[in-house]
Amino acid sequence: MASLLASSSAFPFTSRGQAHRAPPSAASPRCPDDGPACRLASTASSGAGPVPAPVRPWREMKSRRGAPKRVNTQGFACPNRKCLYFGITDASIHALVGDGKHGQAERIQTFRCQACRTTFTSRRNTPLYRLKTPSQQVAQVLSALAEGLDPSAAERVFGFRQATITTWLSRAGEHAQTLHERFFFQLHLPHLQLDELRTRLRSCSQVLWLWLVIDPCTKILPVLHLGPRTQNAAHTVVHSLRHILAPGCLPLFTSDGLNLYFYALTAHFGQWRDVGCRGRKVLRWQVAAGLIYGQVKKSYRRRKLVRVAPVMRLGTEDALTAALQG
Repeated sequence: MASLLASSSAFPFTSRGQAHRAPPSAASPRCPDDGPACRLASTASSGAGPVPAPVRPWREMKSRRGAPKRVNTQGFACPNRKCLYFGITDASIHALVGDGKHGQAERIQTFRCQACRTTFTSRRNTPLYRLKTPSQQVAQVLSALAEGLDPSAAERVFGFRQATITTWLSRAGEHAQTLHERFFFQLHLPHLQLDELRTRLRSCSQVLWLWLVIDPCTKILPVLHLGPRTQNAAHTVVHSLRHILAPGCLPLFTSDGLNLYFYALTAHFGQWRDVGCRGRKVLRWQVAAGLIYGQVKKSYRRRKLVRVAPVMRLGTEDALTAALQG
């Protein structure tokens, strides 16, 4: 690889709260104040409320009389925000019981919360909520769309209106995003690759970029982002990644020669340090000393690849090689 261009120990501190701070140079690292997502998160976290107290299981509060519980309610939760058991999916704690079934094409289970008397169906907060079409047909259409079938072609193949198919697709996409956020957290990922793909929508001439964060070991995509190729988009991608990583996890990063990644990584992987300056309290951002980031810069001539040059942006070549081999 090419020689070391920059090291985290050689980077100057980035101060916070100074009245007249000079703009950073092109090669200097960034701090969380430079990212819009970090500024918004810091504002929202300042008004966070107290942690709720643990809830007493309903089985310890209800009467022992009555028929035993026959319907499995594990994984479901009361949707009433004013209820004491709101959002609790543990069947040994919440107060849910079965309350019959309804539906003509399919029998849909109804639940009732014994604490607040709220009733809801098993399809609440799912893409199938209040749909009359059988779930098997909806799954077939969505599977075909996932394989690349156009919605207009799906209308001709399955016989459903394109507006209906688009509604199903939007619901499934929102639910998939919620499911992704629920399961992709506290991740331990030793190596991550950053990349972006150029794309263009059929109904729009605007060029968009699909930002990807790839784990080369498991092939999972912890972060996806569709937007322009700007610094704010890079900050959004790395900010989302930092949010789902486990505390203390510092992956090895590799990417192409796009400098936007360097600024986003240095702004999110580090810590604020209190540095006294003439009796004043000054917070300065320091990039994590163990952060390793390597780039592969490609040179093209007449749309042909003529040269590939690996470059170290953070850390050393020996540390990168040892991390990849380990």
